[in-house]
Amino acid sequence: MKKKWTAVLVMGTMMLGLAACSGKTAATPSAEETGETSAAEEKTAAAEGETDVTESAAEEETAASGDKFTGRMAEIMEEGVLTVVTSPDYPPYEFIDLTKSGQEQYVGADMELAKYIADAMGVKLEINAMNFDSCMAAIGEGRADLAICGMVPKEERKTSMDFSDIYYNDGDQVIVILAENADQYQTLADFQGQKVAAQNATLQSELVTEQIGTDSLESITTIQDGIMMLRSGRVAGLALASVAADNYLDNYDDLTTCAEQFEYTSLGVVAGVVKDEPDLLNEVNAIIGEVVESGIYFQWIDEANQLSSELQG
Repeated sequence: MKKKWTAVLVMGTMMLGLAACSGKTAATPSAEETGETSAAEEKTAAAEGETDVTESAAEEETAASGDKFTGRMAEIMEEGVLTVVTSPDYPPYEFIDLTKSGQEQYVGADMELAKYIADAMGVKLEINAMNFDSCMAAIGEGRADLAICGMVPKEERKTSMDFSDIYYNDGDQVIVILAENADQYQTLADFQGQKVAAQNATLQSELVTEQIGTDSLESITTIQDGIMMLRSGRVAGLALASVAADNYLDNYDDLTTCAEQFEYTSLGVVAGVVKDEPDLLNEVNAIIGEVVESGIYFQWIDEANQLSSELQG
């Protein structure tokens, strides 16, 4: 037995000697052992390095964007969301497309403006629908960033909000009536003792009160309510801006407008902005300036009128 183990040892020694003489090693050293990195590893490391640099640059760009703003505007950029309140019952400014759902159902020229502003800021748009007077309260209490709802810059609203620059001229202010009553209601005086509907807290409600009389005002929550009341004979007229009135006249053959209009000099249409937030106001005005210069809002009005006609037709 001892002789057999001795033979094995001699044989092993001879094999090792032959390997050494041939110049070959028993195993190839790893990259870690030699301190070298393979081409694949170098490529991977380089790619990871580029990703880190790209992500770092993006983070720095976002931070730099946020750093240049203060207050509400800084919060919008940090959260990545612009909150807009609107009253979607006032085509062609804002209305609902029932063929769509969620945020996409809010359409109209003002909603296109809201999308444009959010896109220009590089943030997501969140639209909250409510009654017009609730929109005024929401922006006054800071529960939204902007109110975009066909609003005119009435002086008394300045106590609770700031106004953007004018982005559209709202035109004349009229009274919509039944076509069959056109001979009966030709002047504002003809509405004495009659009810004229106007939406709560709007310019139109003010005009009815001042130029026809407080007793004639029939306050309504939505324009659709006013249209139904007018067509059913519950009110003699419905006060509207001409651009909105034209939209309804195109869709209801039984309606027309009183020959005499309200005495009114257009104040223009603006967005309501949270008060005392200069960075937000300046950013919104810069974007609105682009819209006004391009004239694209008129295109949005035309498209909204067409869509409203299709939906109501």
